[in-house]
Amino acid sequence: GDGNIGTDSGDAYHNSGAGWQPIATYTSNFKGNGHTINNLFISRASISNVGLFGTTNGARIETLGVTNANVRGLSDTGILIGHMNLGNIIACYTTGKVQGSDQTGGLVGYSGFNGGAINTSYSTAYVNGGRYVGGLVGFGTNGSITNSYSTGRVDGSNDVGGFLGQPGASHTQSNSYWDTSTSGRSGGIGIVAPGALPGSSAGVTGKTTRELQTVTTYTGIYSAWNNNLDSVTGNDDPWDLGTKMQYPMLDYKSMSTDPQGGQAMGVPDNWNHPIVGELVGVCLVTQSNRKSGSRWIWERSDNGDTWETISGSRSPTYTYIPTTADVNHYLRAKVQLSDNTFAYTRNLGGRVKNASDANDATQGSAVSFVSRQFTYTAPEVGTTIEASDPAPSGAVDTRYGWQRCPNTVAPHTDCVHIVTNWVRYKPVAADVGMYLRMYVYYETSGGVWTRHQTGFTGQVVAASQ
Repeated sequence: GDGNIGTDSGDAYHNSGAGWQPIATYTSNFKGNGHTINNLFISRASISNVGLFGTTNGARIETLGVTNANVRGLSDTGILIGHMNLGNIIACYTTGKVQGSDQTGGLVGYSGFNGGAINTSYSTAYVNGGRYVGGLVGFGTNGSITNSYSTGRVDGSNDVGGFLGQPGASHTQSNSYWDTSTSGRSGGIGIVAPGALPGSSAGVTGKTTRELQTVTTYTGIYSAWNNNLDSVTGNDDPWDLGTKMQYPMLDYKSMSTDPQGGQAMGVPDNWNHPIVGELVGVCLVTQSNRKSGSRWIWERSDNGDTWETISGSRSPTYTYIPTTADVNHYLRAKVQLSDNTFAYTRNLGGRVKNASDANDATQGSAVSFVSRQFTYTAPEVGTTIEASDPAPSGAVDTRYGWQRCPNTVAPHTDCVHIVTNWVRYKPVAADVGMYLRMYVYYETSGGVWTRHQTGFTGQVVAASQ
């Protein structure tokens, strides 16, 4: 019609008014990449297995929001998935309303006989059904729900729960909640299946709106919610817990759920934020799957969502040196894999910060080589050299690095950063004929970074016989 949804009765939805055709028997991976699908409309009251995905079998659905949905089906009806068999839902959420008969849920209608795992997800949708009706899931068997919540009103005829209509004999829930104030339900689970394991109704707790909104850090009821979603070392900080007037929301900017993704690693090892002029590096756990001849590609984003390739950043190495053009942007790297897909690192901490005199600072008056038994006029390969560390009063963070340069003529744009992070360094064969210097960044309590550096050593020589 004219594109106005619900404002004039003359418009009919596509498929003769039935709206979206649910995706059937989906078996692959669907990565929402933090995007949303808005105004999903389905009106199929005589059809089972209704949702954005009607049925999934072993699929992995992640980082996706389905908002302002209006979904109607028969049995096994949910906004995201109608009938889920095996597979995973990771960091997804739904809003709007859903109506069905048996097995109806705000996120998933039925999590099937072979189970399914739901992790770090939520629904605020209004749910109306018959039997086995839940704010998040209608019926779940042999699966699990972890670190999730629901807040929408839930109505039904039998076995109705604010969170889950019925858990099967081997279904488990952990660290999950429903809102007793908004759901209209004092019970989170409608009925526990006969023969269920002891404690199968545990792990989901009713909280008032105030209780769900009061905690704003990973403490208290949310102490276990900073979890690992991508099987890479370290937690992924998936939630923005908001203020004391807000529910938790998924924060896709700092999160990677990609099991082929990488992990930011230490050059340096403090990833609060990269600094202009400071060498940063990454490592992808799928490096063995890297396509022959492919290069690492660095990207930046001003919002953590839309990414652009950094000009001149295509490199055969895994390192990059942020410039002033990267200030206040997020950084990440990607590499092409043998199947022509890409693997990405998670974002490298916070936004890039500038540092005074970052491009080619003059020698810091307090930074010099340490005069011990070492010589700096012609350092030898394998002989330790050391610079001072005159941290100024009030410094709250310090980062170090070394460079090798073919000459000592400013602006030193042909210098190469050395992968090291301390005041001491042992020259290697690649340094022979080069000049060396150490630089250091200091951060004040006000969050301002300054860069200082030594002068140059003499040319490095090979180890003496």
